[in-house]
Amino acid sequence: MTVRTAGTAAAPAVALSRPGTPPATARRRSASAPLWRGVRRLPAALGMVLVAVLFGFPLLWMALSAFKTTASVVADAYPLTWRSVLPSDPTLGNLSRLFGELGFGRTMWNTAVASAGQILGSLVVCTLAGYAFARIRFRFREPLFALCMVGAFIPIEATVVPLYEVVRDLGLLSTYPVLFLPFVCNPFGVFLMRQGFRDIPEELFEAAAVDGAGVGTLFWRIALPNVRPTLASLALIQFIWSWSNYFWPLVAMQDPKRQVAQVAMAALQTNANNQPMYGEMFAAATVITIPLVLLSISLQRYYVRGMLTAGLK
Repeated sequence: MTVRTAGTAAAPAVALSRPGTPPATARRRSASAPLWRGVRRLPAALGMVLVAVLFGFPLLWMALSAFKTTASVVADAYPLTWRSVLPSDPTLGNLSRLFGELGFGRTMWNTAVASAGQILGSLVVCTLAGYAFARIRFRFREPLFALCMVGAFIPIEATVVPLYEVVRDLGLLSTYPVLFLPFVCNPFGVFLMRQGFRDIPEELFEAAAVDGAGVGTLFWRIALPNVRPTLASLALIQFIWSWSNYFWPLVAMQDPKRQVAQVAMAALQTNANNQPMYGEMFAAATVITIPLVLLSISLQRYYVRGMLTAGLK
């Protein structure tokens, strides 16, 4: 646009725009910003994909090998080709024998009972103990908590003999409670719940106490609703520990009909004719892993949130 006045030359054009409209250079820069951010995140994304492939490939190989016969597993092991991973002749015989002749369904039920008992027992015991150590003032509270934490540094191998004698004297050998009762109160669960309760603002308890809330009301209506992520984290950790437990069920459970999946899978190494059962072992490992993966994925966000909120102040 050129403005002319009398007796003057033409002035250069002046660009007119609406107030608040960014200049063209800023608009181009803002339009290219998302693209540049995507380019910068590309190495991190590729790194995460690589890590996922490295960790997921053994699980995928195990799951695919569950549909291969033992002869195919041995024949395709070397040299490494696509047959080493992908089944050339898929079969469901391993799963049918596993749940038919070998009775693995009963074993999975035993493992589920043991895991459910340990989860429920830990949620009750560790939650009450953690709340007491975090919110109730009593004599020798800190020394007792430190004494409780000492148990976290003692391996199960060092306590299996006295623990076996205790459950034997109580008449719990080869029963379902022996699989989870010794582990319902564990130092890590008490510590996790204590930290979760300590992170709740003190003002919430003070306001409820002013309104006349007692100890039970403070626990059920104030404390527990605010530690749901921590409870989910404890449940997930206890499930993983119980579902993967091998040593203690091998020692304490002497009834084959009540044995857990980890011990039963180890017994599948050879059959009655001393022949390997690799196909059935891969099938059993796949069946055992599925609940772990599904529960971990479904509770992942609660687990991460609970571990973050239950950290040290």
